[in-house]
Amino acid sequence: MTAVDWAARWRGEEGRHWRSEAARYDEINRVFGEALLDAADLSPGERVLDVGCGAGAIALEAARQVRPGGSVLAVDISPDLVAAARDRAASAGAEEVELVVADAAAYPYDEEAFDVLVSRNGLMFFNDPAAALANLVRALRPGGRIAFTAPQALDRNPWIMVAGAAAAPHVGIPAGVAPGQPGPLGLADRSLIADLLDRAGFTAVEIEELTGSMRIGTNVGDAVAFIRSMPMVRDLLSGAPPANQAAAIEAVEQALADHATPDGVVIQGNGAWLVTGRR
Repeated sequence: MTAVDWAARWRGEEGRHWRSEAARYDEINRVFGEALLDAADLSPGERVLDVGCGAGAIALEAARQVRPGGSVLAVDISPDLVAAARDRAASAGAEEVELVVADAAAYPYDEEAFDVLVSRNGLMFFNDPAAALANLVRALRPGGRIAFTAPQALDRNPWIMVAGAAAAPHVGIPAGVAPGQPGPLGLADRSLIADLLDRAGFTAVEIEELTGSMRIGTNVGDAVAFIRSMPMVRDLLSGAPPANQAAAIEAVEQALADHATPDGVVIQGNGAWLVTGRR
């Protein structure tokens, strides 16, 4: 399967897409973000590192929870997403949050500078996750905590598979979604997560299964437009003949119609790992 340069994607079209859909992605991932922050168990005065902060939803809530006296360093490789997060932080008056455009895997953090490391679906894209975690663990004080989420495999994420399975016979599948490879499913394997954290020096590691529903659109048309706006999907469609594109879109519309409710297109049973541990 063709390798994907995720760093370049996040600096470019992927970051622009997520910025334009930031509110939708926050709602899609809301239940997982809430579970993440509950598990992080933040307290006033703590210093938090948010890795892969995206448009800043977790960083801003973390800042609220560590007041007074706490701080948040939020890092993301996407200039577009950090710009969105800065706008949100300014609107919220969140002076405790420092936002940095950087590769979190290689950023020169001060050693033992943080009490807690959090990440909502931000650790799956590292080309060398072991090296990235080795760098990140040095930023935590001894006894410092880690809490992050990562999507489970495709068979546990129908919000992807409902549309993907419908479209695949006509246009194939996108590159960059292989389990265990950098990408959305890079940490789908529970045993891989356990091994990586053990090698990085984390103890008391717990890996919990989360399940939640996702509202991906206000109606079928909105949901299809959202899916078509994803860069991987857009590239996949553009590489197929027009007849195949049309057939794929029609198949996706029909598949999503089964999940249409008065509250929008809602897909149940999506899985993520909630991982916690200590340095």
